[in-house]
Amino acid sequence: MNNKYPYYGYPYHMPHHVNPQVQGQVQESAYKKKNTKTHFLMGAVAGAAVAYLLTNKTFQQGVATTGEKAWSTVRGEVEELKERLEDTQAELEYYRNLHKGEE
Repeated sequence: MNNKYPYYGYPYHMPHHVNPQVQGQVQESAYKKKNTKTHFLMGAVAGAAVAYLLTNKTFQQGVATTGEKAWSTVRGEVEELKERLEDTQAELEYYRNLHKGEE
């Protein structure tokens, strides 16, 4: 197999219009050249923000409170659904028994 680029994105997508004089050399993409320091700094800032939030007691309490409220709401909705199902079953049983004598 003489294909230099076996699939799109391996390791970086090379355009089809590569200069024949530099075709043998590995070219870095513009994305990789420009953004190495920027991406490192953004990653470091994002990591610091996540670490701060995860160690902040107020944030942890807020997340716990929100989770409790959400779980309580889900439980209440499940109970309501169970009640509706029981009502529907009771109605079906009533109509079955109502027409049973006519057959």
